[in-house]
Amino acid sequence: MSEEWGEPQAPGSAKPATYENVRAAILVSLDFANLDMEFPRIAHWLSRLPAADRDRLLGELEAIAATDAIRRGDATYLLDDLGLRRVRWEQP
Repeated sequence: MSEEWGEPQAPGSAKPATYENVRAAILVSLDFANLDMEFPRIAHWLSRLPAADRDRLLGELEAIAATDAIRRGDATYLLDDLGLRRVRWEQP
């Protein structure tokens, strides 16, 4: 199933990019997806959120990287190796 780089969708709905929908998509990606392929989509979704929601999600990923034994490696990879911590969100 191929999906455009558009808004994350809650399963079975047409909901726009919200904190909850983006969070759910990121968690699913951590558990089941190839993060290399999902990174552009995740970065796009995060860029569509208000700065406070984006910062909150990045903080949650940092907490997962620090405390969640199962997801730690993937969260660290997403944040550091793929570079979510280095993305310039507010570009001119």
